[in-house]
Amino acid sequence: MSYEISVIIPVYNVEKYIGQCLDSVVNQSLGIENMEVIIVNDATPDNSMDIVNQYLEKHPSIKVMNNEENKGLGLSRNAGLSHATSEFVTFLDSDDFISLNTYEDSIKKLKDSDCDLLIYNWEVFTQDGHVEPPSIHNQNADENKVLEDIRDFPEIFLLTSAWNKIYHKSLFKYLNYSEGLYEDNIVTSNVLSNAKRIFLSKDSTYFYRKNSSSITENIAVENLLDLSKSIKLLFELENVYSDYFSQIKLLIIKFINDVLFFLFYYNWSVTDELLIVDKLKESVGEITEDDLTYFKELFPSFPTFYMDECLDLQILSSDLFLAKYKYFNRLSKVKSIASVYVDEGSGFCEDSRISIEYVPQKNNRLDFDLSEFSNIANLRFDPVEGAFIKSRINNLNVIDANCDNSINDDYQIFTTLDPNYTLEKSSNSNLTIDFDLEFITNDEIASLFAEKNNIINELNNKSKQKRIKFL
Repeated sequence: MSYEISVIIPVYNVEKYIGQCLDSVVNQSLGIENMEVIIVNDATPDNSMDIVNQYLEKHPSIKVMNNEENKGLGLSRNAGLSHATSEFVTFLDSDDFISLNTYEDSIKKLKDSDCDLLIYNWEVFTQDGHVEPPSIHNQNADENKVLEDIRDFPEIFLLTSAWNKIYHKSLFKYLNYSEGLYEDNIVTSNVLSNAKRIFLSKDSTYFYRKNSSSITENIAVENLLDLSKSIKLLFELENVYSDYFSQIKLLIIKFINDVLFFLFYYNWSVTDELLIVDKLKESVGEITEDDLTYFKELFPSFPTFYMDECLDLQILSSDLFLAKYKYFNRLSKVKSIASVYVDEGSGFCEDSRISIEYVPQKNNRLDFDLSEFSNIANLRFDPVEGAFIKSRINNLNVIDANCDNSINDDYQIFTTLDPNYTLEKSSNSNLTIDFDLEFITNDEIASLFAEKNNIINELNNKSKQKRIKFL
């Protein structure tokens, strides 16, 4: 039997959502009998396939492939594609769903316009049903449009997702996904560069579920290393698609900014920070000021744009880059960590550390549970890590601090990246610390270090406790 379209759905740990996903497929206005639905069971450990089997019994056009082991989204898409028999193919993630007219409307547009690729709108919603505003990767069409030259709409290279597109079989050879975390990016750049005509459709919608457990919501070092790998692979397209490389560079610049954002605003060990910058430097080819200006002109409202950082990334060593743009440029982090170390008689150590994530404000009040410690000899409080700060504690007696001035001054000034106070010991099981905190500005840093040589003396490879010292 011939089908109008093949729909490939990898399935892994989605028993809460797979029903809604499949309902949106079997109820398509095109008719489920006209669709080849290929479910790829990626060795899911939950009950997702029990739900899938209920649909199999009712709809013979649904097929199942089973991976012997978990292979991830990209390789599961490849496996499904190898069994596709239709003229058109599309991908649907198993925790998402689509509007009920999507496939009928899209196939008609593709055939009527003689296009080999169609991109439809998409909407991001959170688990509580909140719909997020469009992002730089979500340039939704407000009118139907056919592109014969992608340089007329350069923003298209940031529409990297695999799943809001329908591909003609002439493009199947470019749909070869990797096993990395960012499997869409190179494939999409290949597809866009080889599509003869592209239809941007306003008339159907992909509904993307923003899951708090997804890789995009839980950034780890591996994410940033994989994203840097994608940057390197994108640079390798320069000789392949020289006519479009200025546009591909837009995606590269966006990814560099993504890596830098997470590097600057989240807490990492020094070892990891150096690893991330080393990998990014290794991956980045030539980025010019003209490239960055072009990006800024196309995306003037992009929230955090690291123009100087992108240029200096190609020049500075990793440690100097971190010193200049992270340690000296004190913007409040999205997440910071405050810690209390408890000395039970043998000194402070990591095993006696209690940490709290918080967003620093001018005034902060944090509660630390000390109930597990039976004998408290001393307490050490680190208000923040990796920052030059001015701080004072409002409700407790301070015995000492590694500040540049006196503990009797209004504020203690810390030009170490591991600021800490020694506090009077407490007999209470709950320790509340009320403290004021301000990040030292660049001008203040320059003044503070005017009489010092501003020399980086040491980067500890294992912890932040020795961070950077200045002689």
